[in-house]
Amino acid sequence: MDIKGFFDNVNHSKLLKQIWNLGIKDKALISIIFRLLKAEIEGEGIPNKGTPQGGILSPLLSNIVLNELDWWISDQWETFKTSFPFKTEKNKFVPLKKTNLKECFIVRYADDFKIICSSFPDAKRMYYATQNFLEKRLGLQISPEKSKVINLKKQSSEFLGIKIKALPKGKKHIAKSAMTEKAKDNAKAKIKNEIIKIQKCPKAETVWNFNSVVIQNYYKIATNITLDLKEINFPLRVSTYNRLKENIAEAKFENMNKTLQKRYKSYKPTLAKIQNTVLVPIYAQKHKSGMNFSQDISNYTVLGRKKIHDKLRNVDRTVLALLTKEYIRGTSIEYNDNRISKFIAQNGKCAITGIPLAINEIHCHHKKPREFGGNDKYHNLIIVHKDIHKLIHSTNKEKVKAQIKSYSLNKKQTLKFNNLRVKAHRKAI
Repeated sequence: MDIKGFFDNVNHSKLLKQIWNLGIKDKALISIIFRLLKAEIEGEGIPNKGTPQGGILSPLLSNIVLNELDWWISDQWETFKTSFPFKTEKNKFVPLKKTNLKECFIVRYADDFKIICSSFPDAKRMYYATQNFLEKRLGLQISPEKSKVINLKKQSSEFLGIKIKALPKGKKHIAKSAMTEKAKDNAKAKIKNEIIKIQKCPKAETVWNFNSVVIQNYYKIATNITLDLKEINFPLRVSTYNRLKENIAEAKFENMNKTLQKRYKSYKPTLAKIQNTVLVPIYAQKHKSGMNFSQDISNYTVLGRKKIHDKLRNVDRTVLALLTKEYIRGTSIEYNDNRISKFIAQNGKCAITGIPLAINEIHCHHKKPREFGGNDKYHNLIIVHKDIHKLIHSTNKEKVKAQIKSYSLNKKQTLKFNNLRVKAHRKAI
């Protein structure tokens, strides 16, 4: 299903009531959100509906709006309480199958969602029921041109760059999934663009950028990923050779850093390098099943938020409070927010030594430094002790060797430390 102009049509009054009903009853906070929603748009005036286009709050607010849809669909089947008993969570659907309920599940990312049903009549009923719920309860319209019922046994359905189809296997059906044609075309265009950049400026930095654009991880949940990447790789292999043949050299597996060796050890790929930096193979990615996350941990329920807060008990609350007040001047809001999130995720400990950090010991390191194209994204940051941070960037290898001994790092910690040095374009110890 596709919601017509979702971000333009969110009902402000309804949204504020939903925030209150989630248990967020801080009136000052709700007042700030209200002022953001009512901020005057130049040339248009004060909006009476919708969330700010491109506003940093819009994705969160959209999830709050559609959280109600998630639970409504869940209560049609998955979380419906029957009078039939069941022993474990694993077989909770056995009693549900004894009822006349419509079997259905929702998969949603922002305003893009699909509802999976077991039969055509159930799917048709859910289509109209969901359309009615969106209109009557949330004041949202669906796009009839983009919303439809699809028989996955006969044709595939696309979702977030992956197309899915149901294929028979014995008495059951299994999901066959692959990259969409649009996703493959985008991947080819992005990688080719990086090859052209290497051709114009053949150095380690442009090769690092090429390696970061190779998009294997996101699509690894597609069952057909190996064949998809081979299809992408074939034309790009020719382009790589033609454009880079003057600067490229044959590389050995040992030329890769330890992280890449671990990733590609089962492939035996033919490798190439430019200025001792290896270009990662495009085709090397095996399928990995997408595992469901714990549905008990959630920002949108009182119990779910309690479980999130319980995880913070390992973090020194005084240090965390000081860290949230400390803003690093000259850096982005994204960096400061992700720095706090990373500190919490690491339980307030140094990622290398495992030692709890005091407020004056906390340093946030960019795994891929900004001078080499690194950014302030969460996955590119890591919290370390300030002295460890200096050693990661130090160019004096002998000095690093001497000082790191005092930390008595084990083999795993040393490998992690060396990986950070290599990514920072420093020699491993």
